[in-house]
Amino acid sequence: MSRAVSRRHFTLAAAALAAPVVLPRESLGNDVKVDLVHLFSGAEHPIQKVIKAFNDKGTGVTVVSRQDGTTYETITQKAMASIAAGRGPAMMTTGWKLGDFARKTLGAQDFRQIFGPDRTQALLAKFRPQVRPLAAIGGVPIGLPWSMSTPVLYINQSLWTEAGLDPAATPKTVEELYPMVRQLQDKTGKQGLCYEVNEWLPQAFIQNAGGDVIDGDGRPVMDSAAAVKGIEAFVQPRRDNLWRVMTIPEMVAAYQAGAIGVMASSSARQSVVRQAAKFDLRLIQMPGLAGLPRRMNSGGNFLAVYSKVKEQQDGAYKFMEFVTSKEGFEIWLETGYLNVTTNDIPVRPGSEAAQAQMEGGLTSETIWPGARGLEALTVHIDWITKIVNGAVSVPDGLRSDRAAIDKLIAA
Repeated sequence: MSRAVSRRHFTLAAAALAAPVVLPRESLGNDVKVDLVHLFSGAEHPIQKVIKAFNDKGTGVTVVSRQDGTTYETITQKAMASIAAGRGPAMMTTGWKLGDFARKTLGAQDFRQIFGPDRTQALLAKFRPQVRPLAAIGGVPIGLPWSMSTPVLYINQSLWTEAGLDPAATPKTVEELYPMVRQLQDKTGKQGLCYEVNEWLPQAFIQNAGGDVIDGDGRPVMDSAAAVKGIEAFVQPRRDNLWRVMTIPEMVAAYQAGAIGVMASSSARQSVVRQAAKFDLRLIQMPGLAGLPRRMNSGGNFLAVYSKVKEQQDGAYKFMEFVTSKEGFEIWLETGYLNVTTNDIPVRPGSEAAQAQMEGGLTSETIWPGARGLEALTVHIDWITKIVNGAVSVPDGLRSDRAAIDKLIAA
């Protein structure tokens, strides 16, 4: 679970970011070293394969992998401290949800200023038109829209069929799903379902109920009647003892071990899940709510440039040229992220549900506004966690959540 950023820590870090920065000089020279901060674990993760494939080309730029945590919140907090100390990342996989914060507080660079308008256009032209605006904050392009995911259901097909369920059944609503999960749990003795506890998956439930987390004017509205309906549906399996709450790493490990029948998580977790799973695995689209139109959200990250050293900026551009190429993006799609480029790449086996969900239309994930957006995000996650754990009712929790976010946005 993510912890809230204390106001004192945030204020000190933000003040330090405003101070003059001493830029590192060790990256300069014929072989420019450009570090890439990310959150992906494992020597075999596709990010390591992408970096190696680029470095093997001998362009005069060496990209250095730097994992600074396993969540966007963690790597962003560490980036704040390292930037303040003059050792900020050259590039970072920045969560879409923190785009406004990255621009206003971290100082993500305007591509047009560091690359020029023509080179910026050349990069962005490689992406589908509907995703290009995602990494433009206030019309300012601050990132490469590299990674898009969406929530999907991971089904342990072996347990599913053992429970006597139709092997091809694809529940379209949670009202259809939950009785199936009950049958699986009763027949197999395994945990029926597990959801991520964060801000992202609950957003899908809120939107599918007809609500929003933040409205189009940047105001928190996560306590609307529709939002309450969505979160009530989200926590129902927890109340019905179908879902034992775990951290995401615990959830993935338990699912891989065959201890969970159905897991709702990011499509981009597919490469990690498949590494150790010894059972038949099926991915289907995330169910909506009965009688209401589906309004699913996307997630993921964009590649932002934080270095103010020209050689590193130019090195970052060379790397971005590679990752947007067909060769580079084919490697990246091993993750389970979606093909958002104009490259003609066949859908990878296992990614059909996520790709179909994207083609059906996705909203962006919630962009947390203002210079204190990171705090707002973590406060929201904390209130969702309290609701899931039964410490507070859904209406009271969301009402307190909105009040807390209101204060942070207004500060």
